[in-house]
Amino acid sequence: MVASNEDTLLLQSELRLLQVLMDNIPDSIYFKDSNNRFVKVNKAKADHSGTTAENMTGKTDFDFMSREQAAKACLDDEQIIQTGIPITNKVERVTHIDGTEVYNSVTKIPWCDAHGAIIGTIGISRDITELVRSKERLQERSEQLKEINSDLERRVQQEVEKRRMHEELMTQQAKLAAMGEMITMIAHQWRTPLNIMALLMEDLQDVCDSDHVDKGRVIDAAGEAISQINFMANTINDFKDFCKPSKSKVLFNVKSAVEAVRAITSALLRHNSVEMRVKSTAPDNIMVYGYENEFKQVILNIITNAVYSINDKRTTANVKGLIEADIKRDAEKVTLVIKDNGKGIEPEIRDRIFDHYFTTKKDNVGSGIGLYMSKIIIENSMGGAIYATTSEDAKTAFVIELKL
Repeated sequence: MVASNEDTLLLQSELRLLQVLMDNIPDSIYFKDSNNRFVKVNKAKADHSGTTAENMTGKTDFDFMSREQAAKACLDDEQIIQTGIPITNKVERVTHIDGTEVYNSVTKIPWCDAHGAIIGTIGISRDITELVRSKERLQERSEQLKEINSDLERRVQQEVEKRRMHEELMTQQAKLAAMGEMITMIAHQWRTPLNIMALLMEDLQDVCDSDHVDKGRVIDAAGEAISQINFMANTINDFKDFCKPSKSKVLFNVKSAVEAVRAITSALLRHNSVEMRVKSTAPDNIMVYGYENEFKQVILNIITNAVYSINDKRTTANVKGLIEADIKRDAEKVTLVIKDNGKGIEPEIRDRIFDHYFTTKKDNVGSGIGLYMSKIIIENSMGGAIYATTSEDAKTAFVIELKL
């Protein structure tokens, strides 16, 4: 009899301990019999149901949930009783009788007696409403971010397209400007042979007007005329080759490229009384990898700007025009320095001379794209560097650096 009382007291102590544990766990815990009636619930389950643990005993989910949700809960319990298979971490949206809506993570297992027979279900549910809301907010923000990224990508593509179209326009304008310069230089190159041919025509007219035609004189005049015509045709071919864009990068000789531009601009230099000297402390066969004709276009831009600067200085001083091209080489790069003794570049505009549409030339003479395109060619297309300096003697120097 004493042992029986001790067993009873021990059982009661364990039940109290179980109740204390259940009531201090924030998750909802319940025991249901095979008829889906609550046998025991903890304080959290009662609180979430809006009642007390004593009031839930003997009642079902239909007393505390909407009919639809209670039916789903009972269906799960009956499935577990019939199959013995638990349900683990099932997310359920629950609307309580007071209208509050929560999300629970539910685990249900079979409740067995001492002989292993299923007599009901045990359920544990955890309120994960904040976690679900956080995921929803995160998903919403993720969608917003996708939309922002999509819009940003679209705007970037638009800006890239606008920049591409702008650069195409600048390139076309540069070509037109270069064509204008080419025509001017062709005019300078042709001036002398045209004058010679005019004199030859006058000479032939005199021969024809005389009583005696000097056949030898006519042949000589014709030969000289043909020579001048060939010179003019070769000039056109030279300029045509010069203006032809390079299709791909090639190895080319820097000094030869500079000399070719000097030859093309010889009439322009001569007409404006400007001497151009080319010297090199590097070997004459020094080669770089890039776009040869575009590189020549850069040199042409610098030379024509130098001629303009020298003429601009002559409005206030007597200057013997001089352009010096100096080619140097070190272990990593080739450096071409082109100096002139023109007006120079004011310090306040030195950082702007490579900006598009910026020009210091007067009376709409300059387009403001020559140096801009020169920078694009040297730095973007050929991976080099181009910048301008002014020395103490006011000489402007354009420096081009190209990697070997």
